[in-house]
Amino acid sequence: MSLVSPKHSQFHTFKEQQSKFISRLSYFDDVTNFKLWLSGLRKEYYDASHVCWGYRIFVQNQLEENSSDSGEPSGTAGFPIINTLKQKQVVNCGLAVIRYFGGIKLGKRGLIDAYSQSAQLVIDKTDFVKWMKKDKYFITSPMAFYGNLSQSISRLGGIIRDNQSDDNLKWIIEIDSNKLNELIKLVRTVTKGTGDLEKL
Repeated sequence: MSLVSPKHSQFHTFKEQQSKFISRLSYFDDVTNFKLWLSGLRKEYYDASHVCWGYRIFVQNQLEENSSDSGEPSGTAGFPIINTLKQKQVVNCGLAVIRYFGGIKLGKRGLIDAYSQSAQLVIDKTDFVKWMKKDKYFITSPMAFYGNLSQSISRLGGIIRDNQSDDNLKWIIEIDSNKLNELIKLVRTVTKGTGDLEKL
């Protein structure tokens, strides 16, 4: 089964024994951005009983995983969330489940089932794309080739992650690892041999 990552953010809400569970899923390729997103959720749902979460993110092509029960009994929230992501082979994403306690205790088994179901339901609503190992490159060229280079890289499936241009074009781009040869050819052709790229 191929690894997949979400194409877009998604959310789902359901109730279990009067407790409300809101699941939120988003794409991340950086743990810092996930933490900023989580911090935003905690502010948005400031009155929630718990904001539990899990993430699986490739950092320099090493898979980092982490999760938290956020005050729920140990193993009843974070583990079910991340376990569901693993079963579905989802990477480069974060999944948070926000709980509003409804007054009826669910017990450990009930909590595990509810958090698993929350994660499952939001995953079922999400569109995914096959995840490919990506590499980052630093590209430099004269500014005259800005438009052509931007369009060509986009057509190849590359993304400009950082624009550090001054008098010259300076980009950090991210592209599927298996497209290096095409990228080299593209940069040489479009910039008429004046462009350069280096792996980061």
